[in-house]
Amino acid sequence: MDSPTPELLTRTAQPRYANGERKLARSAFMQTTWGLLALAAIAQLGLLVWLDIL
Repeated sequence: MDSPTPELLTRTAQPRYANGERKLARSAFMQTTWGLLALAAIAQLGLLVWLDIL
């Protein structure tokens, strides 16, 4: 595979706020997605511990 060129990365830069934060970081959809991922990870760890104790 070809490595991305700096020109391509410049053309596809993500939109950011003035402080450098990515705009996608404040998206409700992304925050919900990361929240569900974290919840699933905690549930998986809980099940792992519970099954280990059983």
